[in-house]
Amino acid sequence: MTVKARRAVWTSRFILILATLLVAVPLIYQLGISFKQPDEVFSSVLSPFTLNPTLRNYEVVIRSVPILTYLANSAAFSIGVTVGQILLAVPAAYAFSYFNFRFKNLLLALVLVSLMVPFVVTYIPNYLLLAQYKLINTLPGLILPMLGVSLGFGIFLLRQHFMSFQREIIEAAMIDGASSWQTLTWVVAPANISALSALAVYILINTWNQFIWPLLIGGGRPEAYTLTVGVQMYFTNPEGGNRWGSLMAASVLTSLPTIIAYLFMRKGILRTFTEGAVKG
Repeated sequence: MTVKARRAVWTSRFILILATLLVAVPLIYQLGISFKQPDEVFSSVLSPFTLNPTLRNYEVVIRSVPILTYLANSAAFSIGVTVGQILLAVPAAYAFSYFNFRFKNLLLALVLVSLMVPFVVTYIPNYLLLAQYKLINTLPGLILPMLGVSLGFGIFLLRQHFMSFQREIIEAAMIDGASSWQTLTWVVAPANISALSALAVYILINTWNQFIWPLLIGGGRPEAYTLTVGVQMYFTNPEGGNRWGSLMAASVLTSLPTIIAYLFMRKGILRTFTEGAVKG
């Protein structure tokens, strides 16, 4: 290996280590402070962990915050958006992959352009529309506008995977009498289950971490709070605002479901995104 190549390798490693530290250090402090006694939070600032860990902060959160209600709301919200986006993205990606129709390239371009439009700029129009149909503070009101968030990304990702699937198998299924819908549900989708699973986890995590939208649409009823909104309300509450250990414990409980989902699917997610970048 030449000197130039070694420098490139070490530079890459340094950047990766630095990026990892930037992501990991706040999470380490969050976890460590959640096990600290209240008087230890600021007495040992540089040390994220304590020699006398306690579960009292978690007990306070579970006793003070209806965590199970917020968990159920977040699960219903995230699963609803995930299932809805998958049901929309799969047929669209299949059509863009195997069919020729009028304005196909234009429509695909519009799908990609939608990725450049931040969801935040649609908050006011969506809110007014939902208010007109009395969907504020309801689960459908939370889910329906979110179906378009990252939908373009899902369509493009699945299209790349579908296009790499052998066309001969699809033609054989159609010769055997399978309709387009049967070919999609019985052949193409099962063969790309890893890509569908990875996309579902990505959508689930992205939806679970939403804060402004659930606060705007469901913030009028405390029983409709998602976990992210409920934790923030606990933080702004005078009863919980000065309890940093309890706040960190609530944050850990909020992050735990998505972390577990990612850990179970991390290999499939990385493989899917890598293959989607080089195939098609």
